[in-house]
Amino acid sequence: MAEWVRFGISALFAAVGIFAFISAAVGAFRLDYVLSRMHATALADTVGIGAIAISAAIAAGVDFVTLKLLFSAAAMVLTSPVSTHMLAELEYRTGDELYKHVKFKVGKKWERLK
Repeated sequence: MAEWVRFGISALFAAVGIFAFISAAVGAFRLDYVLSRMHATALADTVGIGAIAISAAIAAGVDFVTLKLLFSAAAMVLTSPVSTHMLAELEYRTGDELYKHVKFKVGKKWERLK
C-alpha cells in the first residue's frame, strides 16, 4: 500500500514538472517579446526542475541518490533565476526597441513610451 502512495505522489510531482516544461515551451513560442519569453521559461524551468527532482527523489526512496538529486535540484533552483536575470538585464540595457513593448501607467491610462 505504501508503495502505491509513494508512486502516486511521485507521479503527481512528475506531472507538475512536465506541465511546467510544456507551458514554458508554449510561452517561448507564443509570447512576442524576449523579456516575456525569458520570464515564462525561467519560472517554468525552476518549477519544472524542482518538481522532477522531488519526483525522482520520492521514487528512489531514502538513499544516497536522493541526496544527490536534491543537491543538484537546489543548485539549479538557485542559479537559474540569477542567470536569467543577468540575461534580462543585458537585453534591457542593450535593447533598442524596448519602448515598443512596455506600457507605463500615466494618470489612469496605460500608454507606451514615444
